Amino acid sequence: MTKLTVLIMPVLLITLQASAFTLEEAIATAMEQRGDVAAARNEVESTRWSRNAAHTWFLPQVDFSLSYQKSHDVQEMTIPGMGSIPMGSEWSSMYGITASLPIVLQGPVGASMSSTALNLSEITLSGAEQDAVSNVISSFYGVLMAEMMSDVTTEAMNIAREGFVLAEQRFEAGTISRFELLQSQVAYENRRPDSIAAVAGVENSRAAFAVSMGFNQGHTALIEGELTDPFPVPLPDSFEEAQLIMGQNSTTLASAEEIRNLADARVDLSAASFAPQLIFSTSYGFQAGVDDIWKIDSDDYSRSWSTSAMVQIPIFHGINDFSSYRSARSDRLASHARASDMENYTSLQLTAAWNSLHQARETVGAAESTVQQAIEGSEIARVSYEAGIITRLDMDGAFLALTQARTNYASALYSLKTAETGLARALGILSLDIELKEIN
Repeated sequence: MTKLTVLIMPVLLITLQASAFTLEEAIATAMEQRGDVAAARNEVESTRWSRNAAHTWFLPQVDFSLSYQKSHDVQEMTIPGMGSIPMGSEWSSMYGITASLPIVLQGPVGASMSSTALNLSEITLSGAEQDAVSNVISSFYGVLMAEMMSDVTTEAMNIAREGFVLAEQRFEAGTISRFELLQSQVAYENRRPDSIAAVAGVENSRAAFAVSMGFNQGHTALIEGELTDPFPVPLPDSFEEAQLIMGQNSTTLASAEEIRNLADARVDLSAASFAPQLIFSTSYGFQAGVDDIWKIDSDDYSRSWSTSAMVQIPIFHGINDFSSYRSARSDRLASHARASDMENYTSLQLTAAWNSLHQARETVGAAESTVQQAIEGSEIARVSYEAGIITRLDMDGAFLALTQARTNYASALYSLKTAETGLARALGILSLDIELKEIN
């Protein structure tokens, strides 16, 4: 029984580690595993707590205090004929509660700025999640392309091997020369480097896919899918529709707007430092003065209750307030300029992504047609060579054209998927749980 357990456990461990992923499962795993997504979520949580704190500016500050004090030099007053009378107690004690309520313009302005910061962090989180989805999709289809390229090179190796075997048979029968046999052997051997590179490409793409999901590169992750599968996110049919969708969903455009709002709020907060503030405070406690602290009791304490209201008007605080205000205004100009550039580049990115998608679609159509022609040509070349109509070099050329056509087709399919991914990311809809908003 022990030996059987020792044999089964490694198999179970390998089975658990080598899990197969569909695209949807890979994206869901990445949302749970990736560190950049977790960091963005924690940043949102931190900003939310800061917002909550800023929105409680109107609540009073309440403190409880308890103190004991010893006076080492007690002043005395001398009265002729009566001696010296102490003017205070050696020991004093005080305890009580103090509450203060500052009413300042910076309170509501700071609350507004914290809400804007929360909005920006939530938009940043959405952007980080969509970037992660983009990375997973590219890596997912990268594995499929690498596997397809491996299949192409394997097929080319098998075809070259069959051709070499056929050439050997014809050489032994005396129908071809030694030179043509060597040509066939060289054509077969030339396929080996491509096969080795294809195997390495599969391993590298799988490692990149594992990392894109948040795993270690050594984690074995299998793929369930095809390069010809439809893209999981619906895309618009026209450029005008794409522009409308981008205006509603783009995280870059939303970030640009919040950057402007945050810069404006910082200027308002700096300007609020010049406004007067009203402070209400009250103190309710008990105090006592005794000569022996060890004999103090409740009867020694007397109540002390005071309430005050104060208006504080800033007149001159050096140049700190003015400098902060001027700095905030300069930052606002810089933020507005940065936001404008973000909007311009986002528009350019949409145009480039749209053109890349249409180019990729046309390339896939052309490559697919070429593959069919190359398959037909290779079959004709095989039959013609067996009949002695063409040379081995001609047949190798036909097979090489087939390999190149299949390679181009795989590359075209991958380029189509990356183009679709790029367009969806530019539109801001690159998420399997995000539905296109209704276009009015």
